[in-house]
Amino acid sequence: MRLGSRWVAWICLSLMLWTAAVETVHTHPNRSESVTCSICVVAHSTSPTVGCGHSTPTFASLGLLRVEDVVAVAQVDLSHAGIRGPPLV
Repeated sequence: MRLGSRWVAWICLSLMLWTAAVETVHTHPNRSESVTCSICVVAHSTSPTVGCGHSTPTFASLGLLRVEDVVAVAQVDLSHAGIRGPPLV
């Protein structure tokens, strides 16, 4: 990794950590200031509701399963089994 990329990564990481620390420890002397504070507004906003758009499953009969016996025909082919003739002298 190049030196410039490392510095940018360290700066971003430190900014993220400092922001998290400031968000957790900041306070206001009265409630009127917390109304205009962007951190407090985001922290106290309502969480999004979880909705489900799935429909109920519909079960329908498609027909009966017919079981048939399957008979496989075995064929033995020795032409490719690696058999060779005797060596020539």
